[in-house]
Amino acid sequence: MTVGSVETVPTCAYPGCEMPAEAPAPGAQGPAPHFCPDPEHNSLGAFRKIRAKRQQRKEDKRVATEAKKAAKRAAKEGQAPAVEQQPWPAASAETPATGTTSGTETAPPASEQDTASEQDTASEQDTASEQDVVVAQDVDGEMAALMAMTTAEGDRAAQSRDALVALIEQLVTELPGYIEELAVITDSAAAEARIETVTRACAQRILAAEGRAALAEEAGDMAVAALDAAQEKFTEETTAIREETARQVADAEFVRAELERYRERVSTLEVRLDAVRDEADELRRERAARPTADQGQPRPAGR
Repeated sequence: MTVGSVETVPTCAYPGCEMPAEAPAPGAQGPAPHFCPDPEHNSLGAFRKIRAKRQQRKEDKRVATEAKKAAKRAAKEGQAPAVEQQPWPAASAETPATGTTSGTETAPPASEQDTASEQDTASEQDTASEQDVVVAQDVDGEMAALMAMTTAEGDRAAQSRDALVALIEQLVTELPGYIEELAVITDSAAAEARIETVTRACAQRILAAEGRAALAEEAGDMAVAALDAAQEKFTEETTAIREETARQVADAEFVRAELERYRERVSTLEVRLDAVRDEADELRRERAARPTADQGQPRPAGR
């Protein structure tokens, strides 16, 4: 009896999201998607979510540390009156000539000062250890997220060795950045310097973007002006062409009317020419018939 394998559906790599990851497109190559169809669930959003949680944990730790310090300070202030009521040794009552003889102004014993300093040192060490724990938890969270993404890619890509090697190389490449970020987090001066540098870079980018926008706007205005001038010129040329065409059409109509009139005159002249030809033919026939009649008549005497 064999047990069938159950295919597990990978979930979204976004922190706190339990939706299944988006299915890869048919025929698509490369690693499968790690996030659900939500547009805000991506690598950058996951990093920001982890960073926000880290900042929230740091803030909670800081508030808790300050509360502990305040409680210790209040406890120390509550113990101070009881210590002042205790009788001091006889040797401490005698002060030098340069000092004061009042019992209330005498400094507390060295053992109490050592105890207070030890408590402050212990609280500072606790604060430092808590900050180290927070930083370690943040690094562990980021490494866990990276490992989860690596596992999801391995499952969806049939545990490809090339993908795993690429992820390891990417982790090795990004590890110095995380170490540097860890150093920056623990160093407030470096964090402020980095924030100032990023702010200046953003301001420079904003100025450059505004300059490019102004240039683009000016170029757009110039293009619109050139387009208006070209349109006006085109309108003028079109109007001139229409007027010239109308004038040529009028001239053609005039020439056509003159041609028709000349044709009518030519027809009239042809009719008159035919009539003149007929008259000429008639005269020629009459002249041809006249000599014959003259020969048949007798000539007068003496001629």
